[in-house]
Amino acid sequence: MRRGAITCSEETNLRDIAQIMVVNRVRYCAVINQQHEIRGLISSDSIVRAFGEDICSVKAKDILTPDSMVTTTPGTSLTEAIAIMRDRKIEHLIVVSDRPKSKAVLGILCAKEIVARMANRKERME
Repeated sequence: MRRGAITCSEETNLRDIAQIMVVNRVRYCAVINQQHEIRGLISSDSIVRAFGEDICSVKAKDILTPDSMVTTTPGTSLTEAIAIMRDRKIEHLIVVSDRPKSKAVLGILCAKEIVARMANRKERME
């Protein structure tokens, strides 16, 4: 898991989100509320779908899709996380706090990082 995440607020406009993603060389931005809890995810695909709209007036909260967001906690094993990613056909999991009533973002587990780890290992990963 990569600790921390590239985030924006629900009120951030798409132009600013696009800039955040370009500067940080990421394909997604986690949308958080004022309590730093995850509300959804904006992907580069989400921004492309907004092409032709006034991206300075469209806010993250207007296009995020919380239904498709999948989270896990630090206690989830890598094997379990990979199974979730395979079953849901997703390339990343948002890791959130396991404290009761908290969805604070702790990090993101990306398929790209798992592949890199697999490429550097000779033994079986668990």
